[in-house]
Amino acid sequence: MGSGYTMRCPKCNYKFHAITGIGFMFPKAYEETVRKAKSGELGTEIRTFFQEHEDGAINAENVTLCCTKCGDLVYGKDLTMYVPKNKKSDKKEKGRKSDAAPKKKDIEYVSWMDLEENYTEFAKYPHKCEKCGGDMRILDENDDVLCPNCKVPLEVKEHIMWD
Repeated sequence: MGSGYTMRCPKCNYKFHAITGIGFMFPKAYEETVRKAKSGELGTEIRTFFQEHEDGAINAENVTLCCTKCGDLVYGKDLTMYVPKNKKSDKKEKGRKSDAAPKKKDIEYVSWMDLEENYTEFAKYPHKCEKCGGDMRILDENDDVLCPNCKVPLEVKEHIMWD
């Protein structure tokens, strides 16, 4: 399940577009995100995590991020890192049909349900703001989203739900 929205500042007309969740694309997105993490494209911390925790998992959902310093808004991947609750996990799904890759049956992924049931949070990914270098936090659905320029709440102008 996912949602998309366009928000606008009533004061300065700043616009922000984001798509959260993944839906049917999750297996393919998870596989691609883990590949990037293991190759170092997402930073040394997450690459080191996978080197030290071969059976580790990450949250590959799309989220909205807000800089705690300048208020800049972006959307990206959650990337929270998890380790199995048991010594070795066999909960990676293999061969589940995916509309994102219907002919590819060897995609390995860990669903959000598996993360909740079989994994423990190891560490939050340290998202950094590209504008000022500040720490980014993941916004919750219920958080007020403020305009990075005016610091007034953004108004939702368009909202869609999809899967």
